[in-house]
Amino acid sequence: MMAPDPTMGKSNITVRLFKLVNDMPMDQQLLLLKQLVGDRVSAHLYKLIVEMTEEQQTILLEQIGQLPKAELPEKMVSLEETEASMRGQLRKQCLLNTNYRIQDRNFKSYILDVSIGGVFIETNEVFPKGKDLLLKFSLPDRSQPFTLSGKIAWSSSKGFGVKFDDVSPLQGDMLKSFIGQND
Repeated sequence: MMAPDPTMGKSNITVRLFKLVNDMPMDQQLLLLKQLVGDRVSAHLYKLIVEMTEEQQTILLEQIGQLPKAELPEKMVSLEETEASMRGQLRKQCLLNTNYRIQDRNFKSYILDVSIGGVFIETNEVFPKGKDLLLKFSLPDRSQPFTLSGKIAWSSSKGFGVKFDDVSPLQGDMLKSFIGQND
């Protein structure tokens, strides 16, 4: 990513950001929103509703009433989930920033699911199975980031799975607590 031009005004940067967000596919916009507001989605929706005129609120109420009941999609079980459940490990879908190091290279990406024994990291990079890595990420509501070592257990064009080498009892308790939380 390019560093902002210090000669550009704040409004020019805002316009560029608006354009970039507008050009993103909806699923990426939703991921960005989730990243920006975290678990405070409801609070942001409430704020938007309060700022609406009464007429806008009435229209929104009518639109929500006309929405079809959402049907849950059929659950597709991946090989990784099956292996995790066979190992007795629950997985939690999430969106967590992560920094990781493989050999002498640093990377930034997102963890899309976590278990007590490892994580799935989304990336376009393909790494060989068995590579060692050092992973750093934070759980919501935790001030101290986790730093864990692990190995790449599997890799695909969409990301890779990490099996942690060693999780301390305290880290294990924090991970179990996070995995057990309802969104």
